[in-house]
Amino acid sequence: MPSHLHFVQSIEPLQGGGLGRAALELHQAFLSPGHDSRLAATHGPGFTPPEVPGLHCFPRSGPAKLYWSPELPRAADKLADAVDAVHGHGLYVGTNYAFGRAARRHGKPLVYHVHGFFEPWILGRSRWRKRLVHLLFENANVRAAALWRALTAKEADQIRACGIRAPVVVAPNGIDLAPFDAPDPAPAPKDRSRVVFLARLHPKKGADLLLRAWAALRPPDWELVLAGPDEAGHRAELEALARRLDLGSAVTLPGLVTGPEKIALLRSADLFALTSHSEGFPMGLLEAMAAGVPLLATEQCNLPEARETGAGWLCQPEVKSITDTLRTALAASESERRDRGRAGRRLVEERYQWSAIVKTLDDAIAALPSR
Repeated sequence: MPSHLHFVQSIEPLQGGGLGRAALELHQAFLSPGHDSRLAATHGPGFTPPEVPGLHCFPRSGPAKLYWSPELPRAADKLADAVDAVHGHGLYVGTNYAFGRAARRHGKPLVYHVHGFFEPWILGRSRWRKRLVHLLFENANVRAAALWRALTAKEADQIRACGIRAPVVVAPNGIDLAPFDAPDPAPAPKDRSRVVFLARLHPKKGADLLLRAWAALRPPDWELVLAGPDEAGHRAELEALARRLDLGSAVTLPGLVTGPEKIALLRSADLFALTSHSEGFPMGLLEAMAAGVPLLATEQCNLPEARETGAGWLCQPEVKSITDTLRTALAASESERRDRGRAGRRLVEERYQWSAIVKTLDDAIAALPSR
């Protein structure tokens, strides 16, 4: 079997977010059928990497947004030389410089996984920085990329719109269902029905829009939980907004939740909400569906199947649209929400298991011309 090297800026919950989690889970999925797979990432102080076979984590130094480690150049050369294909997850950071250069130097096919970086909302941010990074190294990586992975057909079109002519394979993010199938401990009691928002607390995720929609409805006997790690002080902004809107105890922000606590929180939800301005293909939606929770998501989350299969309600990242859709979702009967949750669970079982995604990528790489 061919051997693979994946690289990503970080697998830490905040610095890596869904990007890091998706790269880590794909690496683990490659290991399952017996591939030789490795994953390289940087990490900050105080982070203890998980004990995952083939994981290489390098301590960061310098500006945090560069995701650079002095160990990267030598390590990238050594790791790239030992594999058959190199996979880059995300763009514009130090890991892409080191591992992209190593892939080119050793003549290894470079597979670029876009993860939403070509979304218009993302392309419009920090344009000067991206232009500089393209001049320094990303233009070379883009020219060298032998295969591009799009999470959705929409993202495949975005790749083509950038003038890229290399092969593109559509392969979504996946999920390991085993943790969601584990026996459920006794659930913690709750006084109200619950909407859970679970994502990085970043302006892109639209939690402020959800708060304003919540304030417009003020649904009795419901609570809103905004869970996730804080990025650049956005949690304080959300807390201040909740106070200005006089939402009181109806809204809580518990911070980062992981592992069994995250699964327990999802299982406690009567509705999962993600009101993002822009996404690639969010892992949070897959996790909510794996837990059997119905969805409220923006169209920009790129899961039209939620509407098609009845797994949830879709809206636009605007306060009025979210308010109207939230009103409909909260007014639905418990049995309707349960049915929608079951539809979501069936959807991930049928389309979003990692084993099928690994095969899709394997086949696409095998079809590349020999170098």
